[in-house]
Parts: sequence; structure tokens; C-alpha cells
Amino acid sequence: MSLTDDARLGDDVAVHRKASEVRPGSGVLVINRGPGSGGQFLLADDVVAAGRHPDSAVFLDDITVSRHHAEIRWLDDEYWIVDAGSLNGTYVNGTQVQALPLTSGDEIQIGKFRLGFTCRPQDR
Repeated sequence: MSLTDDARLGDDVAVHRKASEVRPGSGVLVINRGPGSGGQFLLADDVVAAGRHPDSAVFLDDITVSRHHAEIRWLDDEYWIVDAGSLNGTYVNGTQVQALPLTSGDEIQIGKFRLGFTCRPQDR
């Protein structure tokens, strides 16, 4: 599986995109710990919602996650994590954040999920 073609959460959810539709430098979230461990989410849109709501692009189905927990935003050529007023907070590398630019290798904690953030190299 190529991250430019698919992003999967287990075998239940797949987001298919052609490589030409994926922004150079697109980010990927990988579930390192929690239900669906190993699942991946491609961050191909300018705003990606993360939460327990079934319409969330990053659907994290656990009671420790708010329905609209956080957003990952593409702003000024970088990804930001923004807490959406969640009950349990959003953490990056163990520190609670309201809004923070992400760096490849960061670990995001949303409820009991641990998500690794990776950014593809820019195609130049």
C-alpha cells in the first residue's frame, strides 16, 4: 500500500486518493496505540477533523475522545493541531496544547489514542 494511494484504519475505513490529488508534503497520522493500532490517516485536506463523531476524517471511536476533539489544519505551509474544546485535552509529546505547529515525529495524544505524525518530503 502506498500512502499516496490509500489511508487505512484496519480493514474498515479506506480513503482513496490518486497520487496527483495529494499535496506535496502531505502529512500522515499513524495509530501507534489504541484501537485500530497501525491504522493510517492521510491528511490531504486543509482542515481534517479528529474525533468520535462518525463524520470525522480521523474517526477515533472511544469514550475518552470528544465527538469534535481536534483539527489538523494546513496553514502557511505547515500542519497545526488545534484542540476543539475537547473534554480531555489534546497533547503533543506529552504536553497539553491548544494550538501547535506539528513536526514530523511528533506524538499526538487524543484520549487513549497515540498518533504518530509524519510529513512526506516536499516534491520539488
